[in-house]
Amino acid sequence: MALASLVLTSCGSPLRASSITTPHPEKDGAIIEYFEEHPAGRGPWPTIILLHGHQGPTQRIGGRAFVNWGVLSHLAGKGYLAVSVSLPGYGRSSGPDDFAGRFAQLAVRAVMAKLAADRRSIPDKVLIQGVSLGAVTGALVAADDRQLAGLVLISGLYDLPAFFAHPKSAAALSIKAVAAAQTGGSSEALLSRSALPLASHIHASTLILNGAKDDRTDAGQARRFAAAIQANGGRAKVHIYPEFGHEIPVRARDAEVAAFIDATLRP
Repeated sequence: MALASLVLTSCGSPLRASSITTPHPEKDGAIIEYFEEHPAGRGPWPTIILLHGHQGPTQRIGGRAFVNWGVLSHLAGKGYLAVSVSLPGYGRSSGPDDFAGRFAQLAVRAVMAKLAADRRSIPDKVLIQGVSLGAVTGALVAADDRQLAGLVLISGLYDLPAFFAHPKSAAALSIKAVAAAQTGGSSEALLSRSALPLASHIHASTLILNGAKDDRTDAGQARRFAAAIQANGGRAKVHIYPEFGHEIPVRARDAEVAAFIDATLRP
């Protein structure tokens, strides 16, 4: 799942945040890399956790991508603690890559726990924003966190067995191959990485975005996931962009995402 292109032309020169690491709770010697920018003054602050998508072998910079694009400094300037996590196998985070599996989910949760323990984040004012593979991971983390305030999912998959049973493009076949290599490809492995059956566990206010022309995910899954969250008493909104594919330009979605984040995290 290719990393969606983000260019924030209004952010000015990006501030180069330093790489921070914390131990992975499930593997001795393994580390998780993350980057953060914070507002002026002292914390804790409402917090946005950014999760990247799959990155090819020549660009596996993990969470540093959000630093390079100026996303962290932009959000910090709006009063949020902005944190980007390098998923396992990307950047300096220890592998293995596991396509949004337990190892990746625990990595994200460990960073969130570290921020809370260090009094950097306000525990009930944390939002996860994931793109592509990051959306798959973020949805699964949210299903196991009743305190999470918000969830923004962009161009994700929420029912992997159904999608991979009938790949609709060469890009979908490529994603299927990556998933099979990282997970073994069994029905059980794919189902364990699918958030749709866990919709009743998601308590965070959720915004789901997808392109109608996306050949790497399925806009129908975005609709079904939002409907399943709503059917179980949750709060979810879905927006399908008819003119876009997998990469939804920031200029097209920024106003909606920003308004959702403000409504979710502002006191």
